[in-house]
Amino acid sequence: MVENFLKFFNDNNIPKSADANPLNILIDDAIKAGWNNNGLPPDRVSTENGAILTNSERYSLMIDPQLQGIVWIKRTYGDALKVTRLSNKNMVKVVEFAVESGDKVFIENMGNDVDAVIQPVYSRQVIKKGKARYIKMGDKMLNLSPDFTLFMHTKLQNPHYPPEIQAECTLINFTVTESGLEDQLLAIVVQKERPDLAALDEEIIMQMNGFKIKLSELEKGLLKQLNEAEGDLTENIVLIESLEESKKTSTEI
Repeated sequence: MVENFLKFFNDNNIPKSADANPLNILIDDAIKAGWNNNGLPPDRVSTENGAILTNSERYSLMIDPQLQGIVWIKRTYGDALKVTRLSNKNMVKVVEFAVESGDKVFIENMGNDVDAVIQPVYSRQVIKKGKARYIKMGDKMLNLSPDFTLFMHTKLQNPHYPPEIQAECTLINFTVTESGLEDQLLAIVVQKERPDLAALDEEIIMQMNGFKIKLSELEKGLLKQLNEAEGDLTENIVLIESLEESKKTSTEI
């Protein structure tokens, strides 16, 4: 995906850095580390999928036969995520409540057919009245919360959805790639043959990811303090302590 983006720049002679990487604009190491801690595989394709899902304006429809994406989403949002299915008799009520309250809804295990009742939601058929925004779902006019988010998921490897769904949603393919499968199989072999090394490797990765997240937090806090600082910076004890802590964490990483 990113390769096609860079090819478009090269073909049209659009100026860019030699090592241009659109992913660096969408996410940083701390965000990626948090995703990996929550179960998203660290391979390039999975990282690109995560960046698309979290930055897309449209609601996402995940093609995820190995359930890697669904594990990541559920761990990331925890109890804040309302999980339902099209076959659930309360599905409509769950979506209606979430639209107005600003909850995040995950509709899992969808087939090739999508219930027409949620079509105004996933297609974002927003009705504006002044500053308020509404979505008409059935015979109800729902006040759309800006915090509302919809995730849809299918385990089908090659689903056949109508063109309008593909145009109105962001289809993201979480199917395991060959390189990703090699890494996962290698990890399984190591876990079977040397469970002690596998546990140590997992502990080290979690620790390194934690350092990256902490360093990012310290950098943001330091920039905030620098922006708000008044007077002589050398006398700002809190700022100096934050700088020292950032240097210490950076050295550890």
